[in-house]
Amino acid sequence: MFSNTKIYARILTLALAFAMLAVSAPAETQSLETLLAYLKSPNVNTRRDAARKLGQRRARNQLVVEALAVAARKDDDRDVRKEAVWALGLIKDFSALHEMLGALKDSHPDVRSTAVRALVALYTEHDIDFITNRRAGWNRFNPFLDTNDREIIEPYIMVDPSITRALGGSARGDGDRDVRIAAIRALGVLRGAGALPQLADALNADQDVRIDVIRAFIKIGDPAAGQYLIPFFRDSNEKVRTQAMYAAGALKYRPAVEPLLSVYGLGPQDRSTLSRITHKVRGVFSYLPPRDEAALWALSLIGDERAEQTFVEDMGDKDADRRQYAFEGLARIADPRYMDQISRLILTERDSDVKLAETWALYKMGSRPNIRYVVNKLDGDKAEVAREYLLETDDPTDLYPYVRSSNKTVRRKVIEILGQIGNQETARELEPLARTSGADTADITTVAIKRIEWRLGGRPRASDDVLQQETRPRRTDNPK
Repeated sequence: MFSNTKIYARILTLALAFAMLAVSAPAETQSLETLLAYLKSPNVNTRRDAARKLGQRRARNQLVVEALAVAARKDDDRDVRKEAVWALGLIKDFSALHEMLGALKDSHPDVRSTAVRALVALYTEHDIDFITNRRAGWNRFNPFLDTNDREIIEPYIMVDPSITRALGGSARGDGDRDVRIAAIRALGVLRGAGALPQLADALNADQDVRIDVIRAFIKIGDPAAGQYLIPFFRDSNEKVRTQAMYAAGALKYRPAVEPLLSVYGLGPQDRSTLSRITHKVRGVFSYLPPRDEAALWALSLIGDERAEQTFVEDMGDKDADRRQYAFEGLARIADPRYMDQISRLILTERDSDVKLAETWALYKMGSRPNIRYVVNKLDGDKAEVAREYLLETDDPTDLYPYVRSSNKTVRRKVIEILGQIGNQETARELEPLARTSGADTADITTVAIKRIEWRLGGRPRASDDVLQQETRPRRTDNPK
């Protein structure tokens, strides 16, 4: 039997709960008219709260948009302006674009920073807080992404040029470092190729933002950015130097091959024993390989014949990373005359990463059956590397047998890869799978088919049913 004390305690708890509901209910049931009125309140907290709630409702009401636009432009309180411009980003009504762009010139950096996020929110909603976060570091498996910033819009999404120009201006000229970095990251998410000149100016003029500019170049994916990276291959800052070389490789910028070979020829820089051990640990927040190894890494990503002899020499290196890069570079050159040699080496190779690179090289050189060993690694600790390799599959038909794999993880990842690299024939191949599979596989397959259609045919139609299932933009592909 409960004691009187326990009974009274429960009654009190229930009473408090009902009281809290009574207080919160009016806030959740406030009409748009009430919130619009609150935007004119003499109480700053009331105006701020009203702007926030209007954004959370995401109601595309012209009166709401106009009222928020006025608040973003004219309110005396910076926090009200900040909430108003963020609300406009959440509502996604381009009729207020003028005010959102104007907020990039606000007198307070917090408002300008929020304006950057709001402009990105016009095109995506997911994981964009990183734009205004301070970085903690960098790791070898995610060389340009360390604050969960994998967001990037699909290639078919066309960003308003005025947004790209305005963000480029902020990236180059805003007086606050954090706002400049936010604008640079935003341009990466939005694939702002039109702002490459401004980003290049920032790269040359501002040491504080160089890492973020280089990472934005990678996301934008335009090889034309490679020309701005070469001067930094010998930068005194090790992080800048390493990431500049990696970025040139990731962009497949072939004019960088000779400069990279020149850096490779310099050999590693002298380091203390402790430093060498620290920097060779994989997965830490600061993967900084020796200078010549960073150059080899970049060369392997380009896969140019001019580096062929370098790759051949490193096939037998005692360092596993160098062997891996050598085989990856030869894989991208895809000369079949190395097949016999690699087939012998794979029999004695003990490092699993190197062995996977050898297997992939054999596939790229013409041994089609070897792709199954790479596909099998999609389920396990080598999944990320295997996925990167398979995104470079020579012919999508090589992956068709695995869309019906009994392994659910393998099946799902192969279908997703085909959505990124497939063609119209691939879409036709996947259609029966979408109709006859279970719900999970059918949904993944439908998205893959639509992604192929959108990539080949342009922006999706508003009437397309798949938009109701999958509205998130894809993530950038992780480098190794």
